Amino acid sequence: MISSTEARPQDRALVYTCPICESTIGIEQHLIGETISCPHCDRPFEVVPPRAYPAKHGSDTDPSTILSADDLAEDEAIEKVIHPVVFRRHLLGTIVCVAAAIIGGLVLGLGVAGSSIEGITGLTLMIPGGVLLGIGLVFLVKWLIESRMHSLKLTNERMIYRYGIIHRGTSEIRHEDVRNLKVDQNLFERLFRFGDIAVSSAGQDDMEVIIHDIPNPEAVVDYIRKRQ
Repeated sequence: MISSTEARPQDRALVYTCPICESTIGIEQHLIGETISCPHCDRPFEVVPPRAYPAKHGSDTDPSTILSADDLAEDEAIEKVIHPVVFRRHLLGTIVCVAAAIIGGLVLGLGVAGSSIEGITGLTLMIPGGVLLGIGLVFLVKWLIESRMHSLKLTNERMIYRYGIIHRGTSEIRHEDVRNLKVDQNLFERLFRFGDIAVSSAGQDDMEVIIHDIPNPEAVVDYIRKRQ
């Protein structure tokens, strides 16, 4: 048996026939149950899972082919990895930091080159230029690291939210267990297409997972609802 870490894409694909143009198409297993467009005729059709029937009594079975719960878990496929927005969330701060970094870099360069501004030269230019450049870059890098350290991973079976820089945490909810989904956006967030998503699972009265500053939150909610 080929493990999930060794399997090639063609090994994970099932062969279907388009019901419109009758072309043969290889479709990866995690797309079963989805509606896709045929790459030949561009017409949509549903990828219906193939049916398996019990074998006749007395048929020999190779023990190595018996599926366990662990084998079935290997079929889970990561379909999307989403990070919070950075520069849209800190739009004004981003503009200020970029401007500070550019101006600081120019002033620092002039100081290093020995040029002058209003009679000010050398170290007197290099110090404020370096400070401006450093402040601008520190904030930009800080926001970028914060975004990379928060991720929403969507598989065909569940959502996995990882958060935190020093203290790391993880929240996981299976799509079928999601009880309530809520998108929270103010006017600014609607204009720039990002917002917060709140999720609760069965058995929970309040929202147990809140994910901030996700790009296109409506699309993420639709993705989860289609897999419930």
